Amino acid sequence: MDESRLITIKDVAKDAGVSAQTVSNVINTPQRVRPDTRNRVHHSIQKLGYKPNASARRLRTSRSDTVALGIHPADSPIFDRFLHALTAETDMRDLRILLYKTDTAEDEISHFESLLATSDVDAFILTDVTFDDPRPDWLRQHNQTFSLFGRPWGADINDPTISWVDVDGRDGTRRITQHLILNGYRNIGFVGWRPPSSTGHDRLSGWRDAMMAAKLCSEEQLERLTVFTDDDVASGQQAFQIMSQSNADLDAVVCISDTIAAGVYMETHGDITITGFDDTPISRSLNFSSIRQPLNDIAKAILDSLQQQRTHGEDARMHLLLPPQLVIR
Repeated sequence: MDESRLITIKDVAKDAGVSAQTVSNVINTPQRVRPDTRNRVHHSIQKLGYKPNASARRLRTSRSDTVALGIHPADSPIFDRFLHALTAETDMRDLRILLYKTDTAEDEISHFESLLATSDVDAFILTDVTFDDPRPDWLRQHNQTFSLFGRPWGADINDPTISWVDVDGRDGTRRITQHLILNGYRNIGFVGWRPPSSTGHDRLSGWRDAMMAAKLCSEEQLERLTVFTDDDVASGQQAFQIMSQSNADLDAVVCISDTIAAGVYMETHGDITITGFDDTPISRSLNFSSIRQPLNDIAKAILDSLQQQRTHGEDARMHLLLPPQLVIR
């Protein structure tokens, strides 16, 4: 093929062995195309270097193809990885991400108002969803297209007017605790985040489920095996000091995050088994098991939801709880 010639949608169709309409559907309404066909078309797009005429499409559809996402001051390496996955996926779909800084839910609502007044934004993605979070209600009341990374804690998670994608943290901590039990560990503590934290309670519940199912201890003993703290290394160290005072025979600790797990590791000098959550570089460098969130799948599902809502309206809203992956070391 003449490299100086502009690649067209027909070239992509020929390379992928599909019709030009199918290529158009993959670009504009991917939910209408089977995953195997969609992947084949995306492969041809990358192989040929095809660039859809975004300006023409925006004029034709009266859409900006822009998704807005707030950056919070406490965002973690997981948010960075999610943003990377989201950026890669938006590039594949020829969408744009508009980032804005926000400190509180109320501050973010002010950003919503400003963005809608001054920018051409098609949809919003919300992260760090908290109990009784006011942001989803505001967007819903203003007829905006949006999706949550996280469940709408404090609301009906089956509410058909709210679209969300989340990771089953309870399943993750339950399975990693079961793994420890199957490998002979019995006195397994848990270090979690201070209440209130709906995500934290979800992960705590998974550990409790596994411990109770194995009949390893009573409710009273579970309370003694639990310590709540802040999400930093020093707090992880202090949490283990507190836990070990009333549990001299600990042989493992399930931690709610890799950061806290690192603190426990430093305090124990690696003498007991520790697990974390999020599979960050720190878990790999200290060689403890962790739980990985499927961030690429989350990014794809959220964008699928937003595009389906734009095409099909409220009927396309999604409730998706994805299983995490155990990373055993």
